[in-house]
Amino acid sequence: MRSERLWPCTYMFGHSIRNYLLLSVLYSYFKCRWAWDGVHYGTAHIDAMRAARAARAVARARADATTTVTAISCTATSMTSMAATPAPRAEAMTRARGYAKPTTKGFTAPAASAAARGGGLRVAQSSSNLIAEPYAGSLRRPTLMEALTSSKGLRFAYESAVSRAKDTYALSKCTRDVRGFTLEGFKQEAKQLYALVNAESANTSAGKTLGHDTRHATTDKTQSDLKRERKSREKGGWAKIDWSLEGIDECQVVRGRLIMANPNDSNGPGFVQLTTRFRSRQRFAAYDSLGRLVAGNPAEVLDVEDFWVFEHGLKLPNARWRLAGRLHMPGPGS
Repeated sequence: MRSERLWPCTYMFGHSIRNYLLLSVLYSYFKCRWAWDGVHYGTAHIDAMRAARAARAVARARADATTTVTAISCTATSMTSMAATPAPRAEAMTRARGYAKPTTKGFTAPAASAAARGGGLRVAQSSSNLIAEPYAGSLRRPTLMEALTSSKGLRFAYESAVSRAKDTYALSKCTRDVRGFTLEGFKQEAKQLYALVNAESANTSAGKTLGHDTRHATTDKTQSDLKRERKSREKGGWAKIDWSLEGIDECQVVRGRLIMANPNDSNGPGFVQLTTRFRSRQRFAAYDSLGRLVAGNPAEVLDVEDFWVFEHGLKLPNARWRLAGRLHMPGPGS
């Protein structure tokens, strides 16, 4: 009786295990099949992409070859037609060098064509057209209390040391790269330029035109400033200016700076600027068109202090000392 009661449960339990095993086998089979189909599809897709890329490369190569052959054929045809058609020498040169411009001396290629052929243009800048670290007077020395209670003392010492180092380096570049440079020789030349430019500035009879020596002794920016000052004096009614230099008491270089074309190349081309202080004695008087005195006093000798910046090219053609700027220093009360 006990075995007959247990038989239905055993029968149902055995069928459940068999069904579970059968379902597991079927699931594993279909899972492996789907995975294999996916791998096969991915491999076929990659092969198709590679074949398409190769076909495009072949098509481009054929197109390039066809273009090259066509260009060669056109060039040969044009050369044959030029050789078959006789023309005068000038017309033949013009046709062969279509970019050239006829002149009285022959045919000269423009600058763009020369640059396209690799020759290029060699442009030599005559001035930097700027002032490197304009001089604004000597550094104010801090008081003892400021040096002890703040960082002004250390800042003054650091800025003074850096400025002196820059001055020394600029003078060393002048000694090495400016032919025949000496500090005393520069001061003598600076005095001559000082007298020349001041006399030209006081000359009102030349109109807007500057003298030949003045143009060679000044940069383009300084020339524009001189012309502007002359024009403003004319508008102010100054028809005549009497100016004379009684003497130069002091000529001292107070700052030296460098402007390099490439800041990372200290041996390349560039400009050196020396700021020079002049203390001189001058006479000045301005008159209107009727001869009346409108400014100055011809009998008075004035003590004048000027700060001029002279510039010289380094490793540049036709370099000379030029006046690059005149600094306007603040007065004691400003």
